[in-house]
Amino acid sequence: MSRQHLRVNRFGFAEYEDMTELSRGVDVPELAGVLGAIVELVLSEESGLLDSLTDGAQADFVVPLGMCARMLSDGGYSALELVSAAGTVSYCARPHLSGFPDDLVRLLHRLPR
Repeated sequence: MSRQHLRVNRFGFAEYEDMTELSRGVDVPELAGVLGAIVELVLSEESGLLDSLTDGAQADFVVPLGMCARMLSDGGYSALELVSAAGTVSYCARPHLSGFPDDLVRLLHRLPR
């Protein structure tokens, strides 16, 4: 099944037709909280997690996570933009889950796919 691409939003995340329906039922504060927790866990200097990631995980996962961090700090995002960011972070993390700590994996599993 192919997905219908709508656009790339102002934060740089692709939006697809099926995300529109999903965004209508999402709990925006909860999803933003989960994404914020992932950002804090991975990008916080105190955690040291970033340096422990493989080069592949850093290349695939950290770039969209950084874009997500910027979006969350800028605020003013729509539910669709949030779902798009969460889906991208989830998709990019998936190939690397086996090398991630359990607490990060649990948070990532809470994101829409």
